[in-house]
Amino acid sequence: KGLRQYRFGDPIRLIHWRSSAKFDNLQVRELETITGGEEVIIALDNSSDWQDEYFEQAVIAAASMYFYASRQQLNVNLWTAETGIVHGSKVVLETLAEVEFGTGIKNNNLPSSPLIWLSSNNQAFDDLPKSSRWFLFAGEATQVTNASLSGIVYSEKESLESQLQKPLRR
Repeated sequence: KGLRQYRFGDPIRLIHWRSSAKFDNLQVRELETITGGEEVIIALDNSSDWQDEYFEQAVIAAASMYFYASRQQLNVNLWTAETGIVHGSKVVLETLAEVEFGTGIKNNNLPSSPLIWLSSNNQAFDDLPKSSRWFLFAGEATQVTNASLSGIVYSEKESLESQLQKPLRR
């Protein structure tokens, strides 16, 4: 569907040699996989304590993921501890505009479907549904131990956009 710069770990077979020669750096074809009927739930853990800057970045990440998945015509929903599951562009934007952290858990019923878990607390990773993914906003020095799921640790040194495009780590 598109081209982007080569990142370590990309399959060599996806390199677009003609564009790589033109731009004088390796370019890879970015293929999108079509999924049918899969539900994507972006879960923002606002029940725990956050640093203000990290929470703002997590809200931006949640909005970016939600609208990217919507453009890909996936069945996408947003979950927060206060609201539970919401969907629809306007409702999601309103929810993200009003969301605050550390307000206590009003709706702790996590969906049983796989989630994209955005949190400042890595203690809940093992309680997430199978095939879930995580994005931890707790600083680069935070060690993720005993997590059976893949995810990303937020880094202040990189743009949020590039981190959302990174491959997951275990």
